[in-house]
Parts: sequence; C-alpha cells; structure tokens
Amino acid sequence: MNVATRSLQDIAVGDSLPTLEKKIYLPKMMAYAAATWDFARIHYDAAYSRSQGLPGPVVDGQMLGAFLAQMVQQWAGPRSFLQSLSFQNRGMVHPGDTLTCGGRVANVQRDVENLLVECDLWLDNQKGERVLGPASATVSIPFQAEAEE
Repeated sequence: MNVATRSLQDIAVGDSLPTLEKKIYLPKMMAYAAATWDFARIHYDAAYSRSQGLPGPVVDGQMLGAFLAQMVQQWAGPRSFLQSLSFQNRGMVHPGDTLTCGGRVANVQRDVENLLVECDLWLDNQKGERVLGPASATVSIPFQAEAEE
C-alpha cells in the first residue's frame, strides 16, 4: 500500500515500507551501466572480473541505491520528492542473486505544506545477508497530494 491509498496522518514512526524484490541478471547490469555511462568492466565482463580476483561481475553500488529509491518512491507516491538518500555497501551482489529492499519509518515531521518522512533502509540477498546498510532516505510528501486524491 502506498501513501496515496491512505491518509498522510496515518504515517507513524515504526511503520514498515512494502518490500521490493529484485532479481539480478547480467543484461540488467549492462543496461544500467549504459544508462549511467559507467563502463567499469567488473560490472559486465566475467573474464575480466575474475582476473581482478572477483568471482564474476559485480553489481554497481549505485544500482542498489536506485532500488532503494524506487522502493521509497513507490511507497510515498507520485507527488513525493526524494530529498536525500544515503547508503553503505556491505557486500557484493552478482548475477543470479535475488535482493529484497526493506525499510521502516524512523521520523515524521510536519510543516505547513509537507510531511517529511525519514526512513531507515536496507537491502538483503537471498541468503539473508545484509549487502547494503545502514541506509536512509528523507522523502517530502505534499499535503496537497492528499487533498487531490
């Protein structure tokens, strides 16, 4: 359920954000590299990655941050604005991995025009290992979005 389907007044510290699951495939990694002009060979070339001591291609950390941003934006709704996103990579992600993004509301502030929501975020792989975190985001949700619904 995203914010657009419930009242902004109902958002409270401790609320969980709906999880977002992502299956990692090499073509997605290559498309992301092309879209961001990040052609570091460790992100798409298996032989080169192994020559660098890695087991194979590794996902660009920025792609993982994009997954977190997607999760927050889907929850907060189309009129929201992601003001900040911060994260620390803790493990490598490879083609074939399945990732689960999660989050929880850490703080809620109201001003005249917006609800500012701070969220604690994380990303785990299919083994339950935390591959990204701690992470956080601040999203601004305008009160007018609720009035327009």
